[in-house]
Amino acid sequence: MKDISDLTPMMRQYLDIKSNHPDHLLFYRLGDFYELFYEDARIAARELELVLTSRNAGNGAKADMCGVPYHAVEGYIGSLIEKGFSIAVCEQMEDPRLTKGLVKREVTKIITPGTLTESGLLDSTSNNYLLSMMTQPDRAAISYVDLSSFTIRLQMFEGPKAVIDALEEIRSLRPAEILRPEDDSIDLPFYQTGLADRYFDFSQADGLFHDVLQTRLHPEDLSDVARASLAGLIRYIQETQKIGLNARFELTIQISQDHLMLDHAAIVNLELFETLRTKERKGSLIDVIDRTVSPMGKRLIREWLRKPLRQKSTIDDRLHWVETFLKDDQLRDRIRHQLDNMADIERIIGKLIYGSIQPKELLALNNSLLIIPSINQLLQSVDYSIFPEFQDLTEQLTKLLRQELPATMKDGGFIRPEYHPELMEYVDIVEHGSDRLLALEIKERQTTGIKNLRIKYNRVFGYFLEVTNSYQHLVPSHYIRKQTLTGSERYFTEELKDLEDKILNARERQIELEKQLYQAFVTDLATRADGILRTGQRLAELDVLSSFATLAKQERYVRPELSQNGDLMIEDGRHPVVEQVIGPGQFVVNDCQMDETNRFFIITGPNMGGKSTYLRQVALISLMAHMGCFVPAAKAVIPLLDRIFTRVGASDDLTQGQSTFMVEMNELATILSQASDRSLVILDEIGRGTSTYDGLSIAWSVVEYLTKRTRPKTLFATHYHELTEIEDAISGVKNFRIAVRQMGDDLVLLRKIVPGRAHQSFGIQAAKLAGLPQQVIRRAGQILEQLEASDIVRSKQPVEPSQELIREILDIPIDQITPLESLNLLSSLIKKAKHAHHSKT
Repeated sequence: MKDISDLTPMMRQYLDIKSNHPDHLLFYRLGDFYELFYEDARIAARELELVLTSRNAGNGAKADMCGVPYHAVEGYIGSLIEKGFSIAVCEQMEDPRLTKGLVKREVTKIITPGTLTESGLLDSTSNNYLLSMMTQPDRAAISYVDLSSFTIRLQMFEGPKAVIDALEEIRSLRPAEILRPEDDSIDLPFYQTGLADRYFDFSQADGLFHDVLQTRLHPEDLSDVARASLAGLIRYIQETQKIGLNARFELTIQISQDHLMLDHAAIVNLELFETLRTKERKGSLIDVIDRTVSPMGKRLIREWLRKPLRQKSTIDDRLHWVETFLKDDQLRDRIRHQLDNMADIERIIGKLIYGSIQPKELLALNNSLLIIPSINQLLQSVDYSIFPEFQDLTEQLTKLLRQELPATMKDGGFIRPEYHPELMEYVDIVEHGSDRLLALEIKERQTTGIKNLRIKYNRVFGYFLEVTNSYQHLVPSHYIRKQTLTGSERYFTEELKDLEDKILNARERQIELEKQLYQAFVTDLATRADGILRTGQRLAELDVLSSFATLAKQERYVRPELSQNGDLMIEDGRHPVVEQVIGPGQFVVNDCQMDETNRFFIITGPNMGGKSTYLRQVALISLMAHMGCFVPAAKAVIPLLDRIFTRVGASDDLTQGQSTFMVEMNELATILSQASDRSLVILDEIGRGTSTYDGLSIAWSVVEYLTKRTRPKTLFATHYHELTEIEDAISGVKNFRIAVRQMGDDLVLLRKIVPGRAHQSFGIQAAKLAGLPQQVIRRAGQILEQLEASDIVRSKQPVEPSQELIREILDIPIDQITPLESLNLLSSLIKKAKHAHHSKT
């Protein structure tokens, strides 16, 4: 590139703005297009398949260039964001028609994956989270927000596993963008932005929090890492959105005791949002239970599913309203009909605050607010807290906007003419200017007596009065000569000149005035954004609650009872997804009853018999109850749980370089270290990725650990029939099996869970059901007979007393016990060793 002083003023302006945004593609507004230059142009042309041209940059220099129309820019930006680029949008801050010289331009917004607010680029059914993470030894904090909701959520983690827990929460959130210190690295497959330390500096953050947050914070409310995470998030929002954000965000500090915790493994294994096999929504729990009708409701039900409640009073409140709407079909259906006509109030208000709201969106907001009085009238019969009606606002919006709106604001026509007297004058002139000219012509003809007087127009002289030479003696003195022709003279008057000015400039003045009136209204409306936003969020709650009632009605769900004594009782339980797949009346129902003395169920039986379905349905019913949703059962009593853990299926995690067995062990480690006596644990096979004896030993040890140490309610499906012996050795362990019926060589799977242990695996029969060739089935039967007749004997007591002692010694925390404790422990071990020796002899 030549010296910058040799370039044109516009290219110098471009390079100056670009120098402040080197990491973003700069969309530079030039008339009706956004242009990109130099390397940005080459990238955009390649990624968007645009024609790459060039522009004179001054003094013989050329600049590569490509561009997109301003009215279609949203789609192009969306494509680039999906490809991992970020965008700086540079707008013209002056009207080029009214400006002499170079038009002033500024970057008005930076668009990244986490800062999208354009509705056309967002999935209306899910949140688009921007997340900030900060860590210290034994401490971590994350703060995150969907910029359309204006609620920042903050979570703090402490202890040796603080960072691991924070990363697990991030995996379940699936944020669009993660903010972190630029020197840190986070091993997660999400878009990440490294920021300088100044973003996370919390030493001067109190003023920042005061200006931006509705929630008032005291220094002692948050840890240092939490304040740093929050500061980084807010500063990044301010920088990218390029606007002041005065007291618009509500801060919610999320406390683990308020929610039933679900780690990433549970969310994936229970197929809450997508299936394990196809990674699609169809076949997931959310696909079955989501009967919401508004975009806001669809996002909220996902949040309720990801963050179920633990507070019994709040859950019971939700269940009360679900039952209320369930009992009144007419009320429920009318409410849902009204909500079905609701626009996405949350995201419309987001565009209002960020300064990008269009007339069509404002009209949609008005139409939605006009529905609220009808909803309030319906809710009066059930004493549901009514919504603000914003009557004055809807009256103003109705007066402001036309009902039929143009595609863009460029050519005006979106403000009602009667909204402002001056605007009405301009519109009348635009629509009836020719009538006014004709009226003036008739008046002048009658006043002067010049019968052939005409008002004409050309581009050089504009409008003029033309009088032939034969009538020159009748021309009044106030006529001003404009042009002399061979057979006539052309004149103008002050009245004609004034009318000409109005006609020629009416359209332009109409458009400018409409924009001014619109902007003034929008600026004033932004001061009421908080109230409208909270109303939209409450409408979303009404949508979810009424949808739960619709679900219960359509699928015959019942109200669960939340128990604080730890009992779990499900009568005729059904898997909510599987019963949809196989059709009504086809699902085989099953019971589950667990209490303080029966906390661990070992379930054996043939493959494809229904073990996995049973495990998942107990977990899903428990989860749905904590959401405040009715459940698929004849009756359900669900204990208040702190977490649901799952170890389900076999799958490699190739992205992390982990085999099936290592994935299984990592998930098991999480369960063993974090489960409590208030947890529900689902174990579907353990040890399948290693040798039989290793797998059996690990499974046996896990059963002992969970039953003797942490004591969560556990359902364990296994193919190790040897584990059923544990029922005789450990209190609280109960055996259950899949009921089957053998008819000759054929096997009928009854899919019923009954007490007792399975004495056969029926593997060959299951293989036959699966359709393996008869030759393979026969040969497998022959080999099985040979193995059963051989000398291979499996011990039913895999844990010898000596092994128990060795394990106990290895578990001694040498660096954490006192000398006195060491002596006591040594004495205890000697006694156990002597007892073991005598028992053998």
